Amino acid sequence: MEKIDYEKLTKITVKNQKELDDIPLDFKGRIYIEFGTSYNKAIVKNKYYYSVVARENSSVVARGNSSVEARGNSLVVARENSSVEAWENSSVEAWENSSVEAWENSSVVARENSSVEARGNSLVVARGNSSVVAWENSSVEAGGNSQVVNRQYDGKINILGNARIVYMPKNINDFIDCYGIKHTKTKAVFYKAVRKYKDNTYHADYKEDFIYEIGKYKTEKCDTDIKNTCSYGINISCLDWALNFGRNWDNLAILEVETKISDIVMPIDTDGKVRTSKVKVLREVPIEECGVYGKILAKRRQADG
Repeated sequence: MEKIDYEKLTKITVKNQKELDDIPLDFKGRIYIEFGTSYNKAIVKNKYYYSVVARENSSVVARGNSSVEARGNSLVVARENSSVEAWENSSVEAWENSSVEAWENSSVVARENSSVEARGNSLVVARGNSSVVAWENSSVEAGGNSQVVNRQYDGKINILGNARIVYMPKNINDFIDCYGIKHTKTKAVFYKAVRKYKDNTYHADYKEDFIYEIGKYKTEKCDTDIKNTCSYGINISCLDWALNFGRNWDNLAILEVETKISDIVMPIDTDGKVRTSKVKVLREVPIEECGVYGKILAKRRQADG
């Protein structure tokens, strides 16, 4: 068999487990899985440069800290802190703190502290302390101690056990209460996901020459139109949003910042993010202090060396 030169490839389609396992961890192309059945699933156990894509009715188990996109009626079982993005009627079963984003009529069963964001008429069954964000007519059945966040939503939520629904905040005071933001009467503390360079400088993701410094103020013109979900200004958020935004960055750092409440613009369809015109950078928050999700990211970094 001819030896594969992975350095020359930008993508590769694998048809069996050996072909998948033979791919080096430093492969810089996209990996497509087109094999696996419900009785003999493909197993993704490594984290690659890009998320692995399961397509064409394939059946896959995502393990460890792997990242998988499920497309085209594929079935993915996510375990052990793995991350899955589900599209096009695909089906996902999420276990053990895994994270799933479901789109376009996908179906997800979330168990054991898993996190799911459901969009486009997706169906989610949440069990065992799972967390679900429901968008766009998605249908959710929540049991155990699950939490469902209701956003722009006309679908059905069936609550069982100790599960609860959290509704969209209508103003910045509701937002502060909903996300547990630390605050005084005039100021509030938020978080910012930035990229930390090797020289220990902090750079905005969207504009690398926009640099934050501990103890200093940073200003930027801010869009005051609340109908614009993502626009110019200094975008800040609750801690979970910041962690999720930068979860795939090798150089992610979380900054704790302070801003005046009167300067905050809260979009009407916010998912945990707002924007402001001026912040003071208080400190870098150690990843290990960033709750369960932060500890997961810390373990991933240790595993990656």
